[in-house]
Order: sequence, then structure tokens, then C-alpha cells
Amino acid sequence: MRLLLITGSYPAMKCGVGDYSYNLANSLASNSKIQVGVLTSVLGGQGFQPAGVKIFPAMETWRLSEAPKVREIIRRWSPDIVHIQYPTQGYGNGWLPWLLPMICFFMGKKIVQTWHEGFSRRDALKLLLISIIPGKLVVVRPQYQVRILNPVLHWALWGKKPLLIQNASCIPQVELSEQKIETLRKRYLKKQKRLVVFFGFVYPHKGVELLFKIADPDMDQIVIAGEVDEHGDYYREIMNLVSSELWQGKVTVTGFLPVADVAELLAVADAVIFPFRDGGGEWNTSIHAAILNRALVITTSTTQNGYDKKDNVYFARVDDIQEMKSALADYGGRRRVSDFDIDQDEWLNIAQEHSSLYANFLALKKQV
Repeated sequence: MRLLLITGSYPAMKCGVGDYSYNLANSLASNSKIQVGVLTSVLGGQGFQPAGVKIFPAMETWRLSEAPKVREIIRRWSPDIVHIQYPTQGYGNGWLPWLLPMICFFMGKKIVQTWHEGFSRRDALKLLLISIIPGKLVVVRPQYQVRILNPVLHWALWGKKPLLIQNASCIPQVELSEQKIETLRKRYLKKQKRLVVFFGFVYPHKGVELLFKIADPDMDQIVIAGEVDEHGDYYREIMNLVSSELWQGKVTVTGFLPVADVAELLAVADAVIFPFRDGGGEWNTSIHAAILNRALVITTSTTQNGYDKKDNVYFARVDDIQEMKSALADYGGRRRVSDFDIDQDEWLNIAQEHSSLYANFLALKKQV
């Protein structure tokens, strides 16, 4: 079987869906029965070309004018299945990604799509273009139709049975020596006593500004490890808090970090806090990464509340600062104990679910 993954972003580009695509491609390539190709932007794949994955870093833009390039790559490589990821930052504002299912369909290809996020009403035309094409649909968020997709867009799922394949960490698990732990904690803590970490893209809906109300300036050092738009209003808001009299010298904004450095940071954190405005859950790869590296996670949820001992996660109500402060005081510094269900390679299971989907899809085609 030949599989072509299409994603606007791919490492070393900075995008959660790009990281997801990279891990999925690598895990699928471990199956000798699948030849994996990845069609992505020109910046994708630089220094990230493992054995068994053919990278096509061909797309300078995702405008309609690039459609002939896509058709030629598909014609030459001749995949059995084309699997397209939505959305990715690399697609930008181009319309080509939303016409890709139609292009592939008229080339006689079997099409799979993964929808990582919901869609807003202004995306209705784009959603129509990708939903009218026959194929299989994967989602990574539970109860996608009920909780994620805008109610006025439910027509997009008519006749479809989305397959839930849950997400996993895109950050590796690390095991550190006591000496390494001590060295890292000294580097990050400076003169403070407790290390509070946020990592990921710094957007308003992530609630990053709430860290400065949840953490204690008398004892906590905050590390924000993530990409920040230095020209936006939210960046100015965060930097005003960083330089405030209360927090001056007690906050480190690292910007984007390599995945190995993120893993080490999570492994020495006293708490990793995600005060998401719309709630977190098992679909969130950042939460998975922190759990995998045994950190205490404090996050918000619209469906859960309280401390989950197995995962070492406290779920607070959205915007409940006092509850998150109390959770930090009560559970800060706890480490998750080893557990086979958590510490196994989740990506192998995810790849197996995808492999079964592809095989059944192709078998259905042969029957028809």
C-alpha cells in the first residue's frame, strides 16, 4: 500500500498538526506493508527525513496556482490513499487545501481526511468543499459533532461516520539522572523554590496571562516555553506582566524550544499549568506530553473536575483561578508513578488504527 499524507506544516516548521503528521508518518513507516510519502511546504522536512518516509517538500504556497504541482506529484508517486490533515498553519490563507479532496477524487484516489479542530461559520464554504467528497473521516476529539463542530455546520457530517483516533504526545519521554535534574532545576529556578511551566503556542484562548494569578511570586519561577507573536497585543500584555514589579526576574520566556529541551523541562517541573479558556482534554498533545514526562498537570475542563491520581492531572473549572491556586498548593511537586498504559508508545497504537482504516478502505474498493 502506498500512502500520501498531505500537511501544510511538517518539522522543522512550528505547528502542532505538523508534529502530529511527523509522528504518524514515522510510526506508519514501521509497517513494512506501507510506503509512506509526505507532501508538505518547502520548509518542511529539513533535517527530519527518517528512513521509510519519502518527503515531498514542494509547496512554496498553497494557492490555487500550485494545483498542477500537486497533481504531478500524485500522478508520479501514485498513492493508493491520500490522507489530508486539516487545519495546519502552513496552509496559510490559500484555497488549494480545500480543493485537494476534489482534485484527488477526480484523479481516482481514495481519500481520508483528519479534522483536528472544529470549524466556524465563516469556514462554511471551505467545509462544504471538503465534506462533499466521498471518503473516510478521522477526528481526534471525542464527541466531535456534539461538542466541537458548530451546530449550524452539522450538515457537514451527514452520511459520514467519523472515526475517533485519539491523540498522543509529540514530545518524547525522557529519563534523567539525579545530577541532570539538579542541574536543570538550578538553571530554571534561579532563586525561587518552585518551577511552574507553560509550553505551547501563546494565544489568548490558552489563558497564559492567568499563570501570573495562579502562581505565587514569593516562591514560584514561571517558564513560558512557546512561540509568541511579538507584534501582537497579547504579547505586550504578557511582557507587561513579566516586567511588573511583582514578577520581575521571576519569569523566563524561552520562545520556541527543541522537543528534547521541552521534554527535559517537563521532567523537572513542579507543575505544568494549562489554564485553557475552552477547557483541555485527552485530545490535547501538550497535556499528553506533560503526563508522559510525569509532571503534575493543572488544566481546565468543561467535563471533569478534581484530581486524577493515575495521570497526575488536576482538572479545574474554566477561569477558576482560586481552584487552580489550591491545586498548585496541594499537589505541586508530585510526580506520576510508572504505568504501562501511559508509558507505552501510543503512536504505535495510533498507527495501527490508521493502518486498519486504510486496509478496510481499500478492501471495500476491491469489493465494489
